[in-house]
Amino acid sequence: MVDHLDLSVIYNAKTKEELRAAYDQWADAYDEQIVDDYGYRGHELVVAAIRPHLADDARLLDAGAGSGTVGMAAIGAGFMSIDAVDMSTRMLEKAKARGIYGDIRVGVLGEPLDYDTDSYDGVLSSGVFTPGHAPASCLDELVRIVKPGGLISFTLRHDEPPPGYADAMDSLSEDGAWELVEVSDPFHSMPKGEPEVEHRIWLYRVLSEA
Repeated sequence: MVDHLDLSVIYNAKTKEELRAAYDQWADAYDEQIVDDYGYRGHELVVAAIRPHLADDARLLDAGAGSGTVGMAAIGAGFMSIDAVDMSTRMLEKAKARGIYGDIRVGVLGEPLDYDTDSYDGVLSSGVFTPGHAPASCLDELVRIVKPGGLISFTLRHDEPPPGYADAMDSLSEDGAWELVEVSDPFHSMPKGEPEVEHRIWLYRVLSEA
């Protein structure tokens, strides 16, 4: 068994360098700790939310891919084309080893992403929009790279919402950049490890570039 990571390290990261270093360190233990021991299932639920709305050959991006749990869920659900972006090179090594991703890139959510506008039919993101992680400004870039009519499915921490997300989500709706398709009830996302933590699954349809 690989040593678990104290999750306060990632929630309290002050810089992207601290966060990247924590995930690089965590890469070997991530799946065992979060999925097996803590019972996390957000990766499965973001795929389940988007699955009825997109064809098997839809081009998808796993934003904040980590070790590739979202990609595995997407392939298991019948999707055939998924790319990955993450800030941690060690996590991406784990994702690449699964053999399920096409294009794999190092990138930081909250900074400009190296993808053309209207590149994807959908974006999936699980466990990323949480304290100490990607800023709410990253949503603008995700909208930019998704085609009009495409979808963005993501987990958002509910019990301790990361700053700025509610306002950013409302602003994109008011500006006509996206529209809400559905949002789940809050659920305990790590019932066996951090039972106090709750997430919701949000699904938006992109209308235009932000």
